[in-house]
Amino acid sequence: MLTSGVKKIGKRVLQIGLPVVILALFLYQVKKNWAELTAQTFQWNPWLLALAFLGFMLQELSYGLIWRAVLARLGSRLSLRACLRIYLASEFVRYIPGNVWHVLTRILWVGKYGVSRPVAFASMAIELITKLAAGLLVFSLSLLFWRDYGAIGSLLHGPLVDILGVASILALLIGLHPRVLNGVLNWLLRKLKREPIQLTLRYSDILFITLAWCASWFVAGCAFYVLLLALWPDAPLVALPVCIGIYAFAWDIGFVSFFTPSGLGVREAAIVGLFALALPLPTGLATVLALLSRFVSTIAEVVCVSIAYLSGGKQVLSIQQDVQVRALLEENTNKESPELKDLTDEISASVPVEGGVMGE
Repeated sequence: MLTSGVKKIGKRVLQIGLPVVILALFLYQVKKNWAELTAQTFQWNPWLLALAFLGFMLQELSYGLIWRAVLARLGSRLSLRACLRIYLASEFVRYIPGNVWHVLTRILWVGKYGVSRPVAFASMAIELITKLAAGLLVFSLSLLFWRDYGAIGSLLHGPLVDILGVASILALLIGLHPRVLNGVLNWLLRKLKREPIQLTLRYSDILFITLAWCASWFVAGCAFYVLLLALWPDAPLVALPVCIGIYAFAWDIGFVSFFTPSGLGVREAAIVGLFALALPLPTGLATVLALLSRFVSTIAEVVCVSIAYLSGGKQVLSIQQDVQVRALLEENTNKESPELKDLTDEISASVPVEGGVMGE
């Protein structure tokens, strides 16, 4: 019992302390290079900033569309309006400590439309796996544009970077085959002492969902590049595919960090590090760009989520209250209700979330 308590306290310290440390390092670097930063001819183009904001909003909306496509291939069809509202409004409670309430809200809400709990769990597992795979796929494609720039281009001459990119793409396409995917996923779940799951989608369905996520990352990457242009008008066109790949892969790195909410700090560190390898930028620009992209994308997310939350009206409020009442009862009695325990056990066994494994 004591060991478990110490582990939980240690995890919370890491979740709070690590982002603070990384943010402090970022601010230190900005302060250290302030003279060089102010000497650069950076421009804050408001029109390009607005365009980037629109791009991040479009990416946020694409999440609900892709989840709807996953549900449809699992045999559950929801209207476009209902799916967007459920997905985005349930994200509103993601900021409640515990990492699980937004998923519980989505499961309870979609259940009112006749979607069974196993289908809801499966849709979230497929959504997450294909999103991560698409990020890696987009990054692998971007490697084809790295060879003439940055440290990697200097280290690996000729076609070596191209070979690395093509090999990564082929490996991902093989890994997404249902037989391989089920085997790897269940091996990981056994290592985590979780129950195995079975993904029932066909290979063509998995590829379609993955390509949809690639399109989503393309939109977000273009918005990221527009942010770069807003700060540095002299950015070369070759930076576009590099930015798309870096943004997608940095999200993946932030997700699998498991210690920080939404990969806070880790994603930004990955962006700075990847730019150092891929494309030389003016001193300090990568740090400013990483922090600005977090700010703009977060505001875009809050706007979309707030609109969806408010449009849900009494339905989202009743579901949120139901979830919070169960959590309060659990806290006050130090004992989970059977239904809540079943839900959290099933979720933690099948759907990892950003910032940790649910239920921990």
